Amino acid sequence: MKISRECIHCLARQAVEIAEEATSDVTMQEAIIKRSLRELGEMDFNETAPEIAFRMHQHAKDIAGINDPYLRLKEQYNEIAKAIYDRITEEKWLDKAENTFDMACRLAIAGNIMDFSVGLRLEPSDIVKSVEDSIKHDIFGTGTAALREAVEKSERIMYIADNAGEIIFDKFLLKNLPVDKVTYVVKGEPIVNDATMEDAISTGVVDLVKVIDNGHSAQGMVLKDCSSTFKDEFSKADLIISKGQANFETLSDIKDKTIFYLLRAKCSSVAAAIGCKHMDYVLTNYSS
Repeated sequence: MKISRECIHCLARQAVEIAEEATSDVTMQEAIIKRSLRELGEMDFNETAPEIAFRMHQHAKDIAGINDPYLRLKEQYNEIAKAIYDRITEEKWLDKAENTFDMACRLAIAGNIMDFSVGLRLEPSDIVKSVEDSIKHDIFGTGTAALREAVEKSERIMYIADNAGEIIFDKFLLKNLPVDKVTYVVKGEPIVNDATMEDAISTGVVDLVKVIDNGHSAQGMVLKDCSSTFKDEFSKADLIISKGQANFETLSDIKDKTIFYLLRAKCSSVAAAIGCKHMDYVLTNYSS
């Protein structure tokens, strides 16, 4: 999915947010904003938005001399998500569900509300609402039964993570997959609140499935820049479960793989590309 004109507004807003998260030094903030806006002015409209945002974040890290500007927020949202996860477990939501797999998918999608790159600064109540609404909300796309059928036919499954906090909700779905066939993928380095190996370890995902990183730190999956190890695993997988908007933006032009996208449609460009409404709960095999 190539960058659209609507993406430019979002990227300009991110330029300011990146600067404010990276440093409290006003001079550095101004330097980051100016460099990011220059990047926008020189962008190639054949690129994806995550590729451009990656360069903006790299400039911020270099200018501020900090590797993970969003670390505090990531840790905070991991704790919020864990508390909600524990509540769902204690109240036995999946045990009581008519369709356990469907419920697990809904909870995984609901967790995608935790996305700092689209300007969402959430209260715990916002995340709870996304989770509670997921139970009764219609899911746009192919539906959870289609994913379950694809899982049953697959021999090698790649599950591509999105954000910290959100990956705790992925555990509900991971536990309903054949875990010996699953490789879970996180980022190689920090960017915004995207999940890294540290998040996979701290949330216990590494105790459920094999976890690798993609060798890169752009949001989404910019395949040309990912590690050879990741590319090898990606090529061998016969089913890709892709979480979040940035992964959709960077993988949706791939038509020779079976890819299911699970996300909340939080921006108009992604919603338009999918054909859904803003903020819909989405589970779609876009390549079909």
